[in-house]
Amino acid sequence: MRKILLYIDSLYLGGAQRVMSNLANYFAKEGYDVVLVNELKPDINKKTYKINEEIKRIYLEEESIRSFFYRQVKRVYTLRSIIQAERPDVVLSFLGPTNVRMLVATIGLNVKKIVSVRNDPYKEYGQGLKKIFVRELFKLADGCVFQTNEAASYFSNDVQKSSKVIYNPVNEVFYKTQRTNIKNEIVSIGRLQNQKNPMLLIEAFGSIAKKYPDWKLCFCGEGELKSLLENRCKELGILSQVVFEGQISDVNKKLSNSGIYVLSSDYEGMPNALMEAMAVGVPCISTDCPCGGPRELIKNGETGVLVPVGEVSKMAEALEVLITNQYYRESLGEAAKLRALNFKFDKVLNEWKDYLEK
Repeated sequence: MRKILLYIDSLYLGGAQRVMSNLANYFAKEGYDVVLVNELKPDINKKTYKINEEIKRIYLEEESIRSFFYRQVKRVYTLRSIIQAERPDVVLSFLGPTNVRMLVATIGLNVKKIVSVRNDPYKEYGQGLKKIFVRELFKLADGCVFQTNEAASYFSNDVQKSSKVIYNPVNEVFYKTQRTNIKNEIVSIGRLQNQKNPMLLIEAFGSIAKKYPDWKLCFCGEGELKSLLENRCKELGILSQVVFEGQISDVNKKLSNSGIYVLSSDYEGMPNALMEAMAVGVPCISTDCPCGGPRELIKNGETGVLVPVGEVSKMAEALEVLITNQYYRESLGEAAKLRALNFKFDKVLNEWKDYLEK
């Protein structure tokens, strides 16, 4: 394999986009001919991940087409034309709609096709006839990369036989980050949206906050739920103990002095922010959400704490146990840092390289 074509919707800041940009830069550094295909040219007002200048960038559209059906057909046709012109050895796509378009676009083409599922497939691909269609379509792929074994179980045995579970790579900066000036602060990093269920964390913290007035809850991220969350904090009388910090750039610095990290999501793929917190050595609490990412990362009670999805009382109980037991917090953080050695940057990217070469 000397030439690889990578396909994802965009490189706007997000978990899947971060991994794709890391892969593109890694393969270019390793001497591969890399072509990166996105759907639209990026909005100059939005932040995107940086890409090596040697990587060829191609966009499927100059501007978004209004008609949904026509847009899908046009993107499939254009992608097929690009693959025929570039003649890569391997095409790798990320995310639900892009995976489907890539597999349709490459029907009959002499190219290896790898798809990667980056979220809960029950949310990305659904049930019923859609599930049957996707399961059959994925049989056209030469390989599939999953983030968890639970995600793989959605697909047929034929797909699973040629698949591999590869965790997300965590940047070396998180492993080098020292824990200093640790605050009595519970931190959550991610968009303020329904999938992340920040309301669960507010309700749980609200039920115990008055007992621990020296502790604060900090949300790092923007999203459509911000006003609703602020109003709920006012109703609970905890607004003085809750901080909405907005999107941050130096995540490792924020984690370096965080007392506890919490993931409250209803579902996830392989949560990057949780992995980064573990790499820094922050004691972590996470919902045991589908499609099994936190459960693969955390051994409950040893490398972190798992709580049932959506259960306020269990989240509050976990928070209180960690708040009141500094020794337990420290032991969880140390164990998490050791566990995180399994998803170091070079190790994971080498797994990608080995799989694609194979």
